[in-house]
Amino acid sequence: MPRLRAVRNGEPLRVRGLIVPYSFWPARKTTRWRLQRRLYVRDPWAILNEAVYRSKGLLGASRDEALSYIDQAEEYFNAGMQGGRLAVKPVLLYYSMLNLAKCLLKIRKPTLDMSQARHGLSVRHKGDWAVLGDRISVKSSAIYVNIFGDLMRSLEGLGPGFGEIAVRELLPQILPGHRLWTYASQQNEKFLSVEPEAYVSLSKRRAWLRLSIDRGEFRHILPSVEELIRNSRLPGQWRQVSSDSEDIVSLEQKRTTKYQHRPVDCVQDLFQGLRSALWYTVTSSKPHRKYYVFIDSHLGKKRLPQWAAMYILFYYLSDLTRYRPHLFDRFIAMKYGPQIENALDECPRQFLYLMASELLHRDVAPAGIVV
Repeated sequence: MPRLRAVRNGEPLRVRGLIVPYSFWPARKTTRWRLQRRLYVRDPWAILNEAVYRSKGLLGASRDEALSYIDQAEEYFNAGMQGGRLAVKPVLLYYSMLNLAKCLLKIRKPTLDMSQARHGLSVRHKGDWAVLGDRISVKSSAIYVNIFGDLMRSLEGLGPGFGEIAVRELLPQILPGHRLWTYASQQNEKFLSVEPEAYVSLSKRRAWLRLSIDRGEFRHILPSVEELIRNSRLPGQWRQVSSDSEDIVSLEQKRTTKYQHRPVDCVQDLFQGLRSALWYTVTSSKPHRKYYVFIDSHLGKKRLPQWAAMYILFYYLSDLTRYRPHLFDRFIAMKYGPQIENALDECPRQFLYLMASELLHRDVAPAGIVV
């Protein structure tokens, strides 16, 4: 095995002595770039309402409309998470997600007419008893708002690149309860935990990212670093470098990012450059964000952003419970039932914090004690 290249000379990226943790929104710009730290909240709905009031250009009836979507999303969420019959949860929780999506779209484009908005999705049933083969289609319209497609354009910059996706292609992309999917499908895990860190050379005014990966987890899932880089779709060019610990696999960006005055001036672009390759879970304990790469070799354009996979799954489950409830009961009784039940418990809360962070352009996390 060839000797690994030494890590590039540098130090952890700091702002006023604080090491900057990885975030999709590490900084904000007023007259100059400033570090922004994570918000810890007991009630994410309160911060969402505050975000609506803070939004520039959202006044009068448009603001009232956005607030009504937040109110409905909260009511559906609370009703869906309170327990009761499992068969009604998908409908309630999907409509919570739908109203969060409508609120975000209204904030970002107050002139949108939501009065006749469409879901932007539909279900094509494969057969009388098929579930995994059912396909969810993406709809478009030149006249009406289609929530799913418009939300993808708003969050990702591009609309959906696929026409339809099968349930069996969707399930491996759901991060909460992923190992239940591996157990049911008898396939290898697709998510690998990574720790992104930023480094800087103050003398050269250059910054770069490094990924640390548990070697045991890596060997369990993948045969080589080259396959990790290729199938996780890490943007840019990466190389494996030496590590201080035999238990860690380290990857480092080959190209650095230049800044003019202060490291914080480049941190937003530096961190955003990795965003398309990362999934994360929100937790109430440190580090409050746990990041993953998704190892995919065959999905192509059906590889979805994290929020989109959850959104489509809940649309499908709500359709199933409304129009074929007997098949929902059968789905739950199948080998994939534990994964679906786990998704119904965990995904709505994760989606809520993802959307809160998108609305505020800032990390939002739950905490027992708000600081």
